[in-house]
Amino acid sequence: MLPTTKKILEKIEEYPLSLPQFLLAFSALIALRVLGENLISGLKSHSPEFLVGSFLAAWLFFLFSIILLILFLSAYLGESFQKIANLLIWGFFLVVTPPILDKYFCGAQRCWSFYAFDSLAGLGKRFLTFFGSDPVVGITYGVRIEVALAVIFLILYIFLKTRNALKAFLGGFLSYAILFLFGSFPSWLTFLFLAPQKSMFQIEGLDVAGLFLSPIHYFSYSGTEILNALNAKMNLIYAFLVVFAAIALFYFFSKEKFFAVLKNIRWIQILIHAGLVLFGAGLGAFYFPANIPDLRGQPLADNIFSFFALSNLILAAVFAWLASVFLNDIVDLDIDKITNKNRPTATGEVSTGEYQHYFLASFLLSLVLSLTVGVKFLLLILVYQVIGWVYSCWPFRLKRFPIVAGFLSALALVLLFSGGFILLADNQDISLLPSKVFWLLIIAFMISLPIKDLKDIESDKKYGIWTIPVLLGETWARFSIGLGIFIAYALSVVWLNAKILFFPAMILGAVSFWILQNKKISARRVHIFVFGILFLYVALMTYFLFWPLVRFSLR
Repeated sequence: MLPTTKKILEKIEEYPLSLPQFLLAFSALIALRVLGENLISGLKSHSPEFLVGSFLAAWLFFLFSIILLILFLSAYLGESFQKIANLLIWGFFLVVTPPILDKYFCGAQRCWSFYAFDSLAGLGKRFLTFFGSDPVVGITYGVRIEVALAVIFLILYIFLKTRNALKAFLGGFLSYAILFLFGSFPSWLTFLFLAPQKSMFQIEGLDVAGLFLSPIHYFSYSGTEILNALNAKMNLIYAFLVVFAAIALFYFFSKEKFFAVLKNIRWIQILIHAGLVLFGAGLGAFYFPANIPDLRGQPLADNIFSFFALSNLILAAVFAWLASVFLNDIVDLDIDKITNKNRPTATGEVSTGEYQHYFLASFLLSLVLSLTVGVKFLLLILVYQVIGWVYSCWPFRLKRFPIVAGFLSALALVLLFSGGFILLADNQDISLLPSKVFWLLIIAFMISLPIKDLKDIESDKKYGIWTIPVLLGETWARFSIGLGIFIAYALSVVWLNAKILFFPAMILGAVSFWILQNKKISARRVHIFVFGILFLYVALMTYFLFWPLVRFSLR
C-alpha cells in the first residue's frame, strides 16, 4: 500500500500548478466552506457587510495559514515550494468539513466556532489538552477533527518523504503548534497590544474578548455591525501579515527572480504612491483634527486598528502601482528592448508569463488590502487599476495621446491622495476634499509626469506613442516641464493660502527648473532629483501645516 500511496503523492507533487490555478482552487474551497456554514445555519439573513467580512476573514485566515505551512514544510523537508503547495491544496479539502461535523455533533444546540480566547496559562493548558474541554464554543468538534486529520496527514507525509519516524512526529508536533497558534491568534495579539499597559500574565480571556469583540473604530470610522467586529479587526491584521508572508514566499521560491523584480519596481514611484496616501491623510487631519487618534498616554490597543487601516491603504496603493508596472512591462516588451534593455522581461531574466502571475498577485493584494479598510477604498483602488489598464493596453492604449494620458495618470495618483484624505474625513466623505487641492494636484501631476517619458523618446517615436518629449523634442520638453513645475510650486502657495511656504516653493521650484535644463543629468535620472525635491517640499509642508496637530495629539 505504501508504494501506491507514495506514487499518488509523487503524481500530486509533480503537477505543474500555476499561481492562477492555485488561487482559484484555494478560493473555491474557501467559498465551499463559507457556503456550507451558511447553509447549515439555515441561510440566516445577514447584512452585506457581515457576509463580505466573514468570507474575507476565512479567505485571509486560510491564505496566511497555507503560506506559513508552505514555508515551514519546505524548509523542514528541503522540498520545493511547488511540491508542497500542490500537496497542501489537496489537503485543504479538510477546511470544508468542520461545519458538517459541528452540525452532526451539536445538532440543534449549535456549535460556535471562532477562536480560543484565554490567558497565557489557559492557552498552555489548552495546548496540552488539544484545545481544552469545551468543544461547543471556540475550537469546536469540527475544527478539532480537522486539525487532528491535518496533523496525522502531515506526519504520514513527512514519514513517507524521510523514512524517519522521529522527524515525522516532530514535524507533526510543530504543525500542531502552528495550527494552535492560528486557532488562538487574537489572544497572542492581545498579549502584544496590551503589553505596555498590562502584564502578559495578567491578561485574561475577557481582555481578548473586550479588544476583538467590541465595535471596530479607526480614524473617522466606527463599525455598527457588532457581529462583524472580530472579522473586520482580524481582516486588517491578516491582510497586513499576508503581504510580508507572500514576499517571503517569493524570496525563498526564487531569489534570482525576486531581486530582478526588486530592482525594476521603480522605487521613486513607490515612495510617491505611499507618500500620496500619507499626505492625503495629513490634509484630512488638518481639516478634521478630531479624527486624529489620541496618542496622549493611551494604550496601544486603542489606536492599533487605525495603524493597520492606514498601513493597509498604503500597501494597497503600493501593490496597485506594482500591478501597473507588471502590466506595462508585459505590453511594452518591444519598446523596452530599445530603451529599457535592463528590465527583466527585456533581458529574459523573467518571462512575460511569470510577469502575468506577478500582476495577478499584486492586483489581487491591492484589492484585498483596500477592502479591509472599506468598500470606498476598494472602489478607489479598482478605478486606479482600470485607469492603468486603459492607459497601457489595447484596444485603448491611451498613453499614445499626451493630454489624455497625462490627465489619466494624474487622476490615478489623485485618487490615492483622496483615499488618504477620506480615511480621516468625517463620515469618510470624499466631497469634503477641497476642490482647489484636487485641481492643484491634477495640474501639478499633468505637468510633471512627462519627465518619465524623456528616456523613451526613441522607442515611443518608433511605436507611435506621442508623448510630450516626442512632440517637443528633449530640449523644449525639458524647458516646458520645468516651467510648468515652477508654476505648480507657485500655485501651491496661492491655492493653499500658505504664505509660510512662499520661499521654500520659489527656491525648490527654481532648483527643479535648473535640474531639468541641465543635460549633464541624464533623462534616465532627472526624475529622481525632481521628485526628491518634491519630497522635501512635501516634508516642509507637513512640518509647517500638519505637524502642530500631530504634536498636539502627542501631548
